[in-house]
Amino acid sequence: MGLALCALSFPCLAGSVVVGADSSAGAMDAEAVKRVFLGREATVGGKPAVVVYQKAGATKQAFEDKVLGRSGADLAGYWSKLIFTGKAKAPEELSSDAAVKAKVASTPGAVGYIDDAAVDGTVKVLFKF
Repeated sequence: MGLALCALSFPCLAGSVVVGADSSAGAMDAEAVKRVFLGREATVGGKPAVVVYQKAGATKQAFEDKVLGRSGADLAGYWSKLIFTGKAKAPEELSSDAAVKAKVASTPGAVGYIDDAAVDGTVKVLFKF
C-alpha cells in the first residue's frame, strides 16, 4: 500500500544530493544539479567541483533517471567524450552511501548523492530527488 499511496498522492523521493556539512554551497534546483553532474559547472560552493557518483544500486538508478535523464552506456559515452577532449575530469565512483558521505565530508567542492536514509550531520542536503 505504501508504494501505491506514494505513486498516487505525490512523487516519491529516493535520495539526496549532498556536500560536506561545512560547505558554503546552497540549495540547488534540478537543472543546477544536472549541470554539476554532467561536468558543465566547474564549482560547488566556490570550490572546484569534485563529482562523486555511486557505482550501482537503486539510488544511482533513480538519480540518473530522475535528474540526469541518462544512464548506462549513454552516460559512460558522454563522460568518455568530455574526458577525451579535455573538457572535464572523470567523476569518482564510490561503492556505497558511507563512502560518498566520507568523500564529500572530507573534500571541499565534492558533491555526491546518497539514499535519504543515509543523510546525517556530516553532510548538507542541496537537492532531493
